[in-house]
Amino acid sequence: EVQVDELQRLLAGMEKEHRSLLLQMKEGEAELARLRGAEGDKLAEQDRSAKLEKEVATLREKIHHLDDMLKSQQRKVRQMIEQLQNSKTVIQAKDAEIQELKERVSYLEAENLEMHDRIEHLIEQQVSRGGHSSRARSKSEHVSRYVASAVTGPKLLPLIRVVET
Repeated sequence: EVQVDELQRLLAGMEKEHRSLLLQMKEGEAELARLRGAEGDKLAEQDRSAKLEKEVATLREKIHHLDDMLKSQQRKVRQMIEQLQNSKTVIQAKDAEIQELKERVSYLEAENLEMHDRIEHLIEQQVSRGGHSSRARSKSEHVSRYVASAVTGPKLLPLIRVVET
């Protein structure tokens, strides 16, 4: 009986130790599962981190490319503005030259008409010595009106009148 009591006590102790070990094993498994979960989370975070780094690198490349394109476009715009300003300057110079040439043509046309009037006057004078020619006078008045109306701008030409003597 003592041996049976002793065996029962040992059996009870072993059952108690068995429960204790089972409890420790369950706690160890739970800890292991938690660590595996944390490790899995860590791997997931590392994967996400790697993806984000790739995305950031791609975006940096795109930004760099866009900056280059923007600088190129700004250069082109500046060149176009310079060309436009140069063209405006050239056009203004040509316009001034054209205006000057128009004034010269008007002046030369007036001189030409005056010369024609003088020649006509001299011819009429030789043909009809002493007679007054009203036609020459009316032409000279026409010339002076033409000169006054043809010349526009800062340079005014004198009125030219041919008078018979």
